[in-house]
Amino acid sequence: MTYNMPTKLVHWISALVILSLLVVGFVMEDLEKPLKFQVYDLHKSFGVLALILILIRIPVRLKNPVPPIEGTPRGDVIKAKAVQGLLYLTMLMMPISGILMSQSAGYPVAFFGLELPTLVAESESLNDIAHEIHEYAAFAMIALLFAHIGAALFHHFKLKDDVLKRMLFKS
Repeated sequence: MTYNMPTKLVHWISALVILSLLVVGFVMEDLEKPLKFQVYDLHKSFGVLALILILIRIPVRLKNPVPPIEGTPRGDVIKAKAVQGLLYLTMLMMPISGILMSQSAGYPVAFFGLELPTLVAESESLNDIAHEIHEYAAFAMIALLFAHIGAALFHHFKLKDDVLKRMLFKS
């Protein structure tokens, strides 16, 4: 059994966007102005894109579940579902906290030039909280991505099953 094409597309596009956002997020603070502000604007736009993708991904995933590989121990299935669930949580937390962080600091958030409605007023305390959530969620996401990718590679190279092949475009 394999994942359907919409699930695969949303998965790999999300992966590319999220990995790019994580890398850029760690380097953009050290950039010089005006490049720094241009990169921040792009980071925000791609962050909103990541939020849109996860909001598409959740119902697609719920509508198209794929059963675990036959013979997979129940404990492994539970661990995989836990990692996936926490990844979904961090994929929601990152862009939402980023939007709140930006807006609570008095900066607009635009999606490739289209300004989003302001959800919150300027607030130093909200900004501090959103910043902490954004930062800790990034590190949590990195750890979860290592677990997710590591498990896929373990299945492919050690167990030699179809867990990774199910998400690839060629079966």
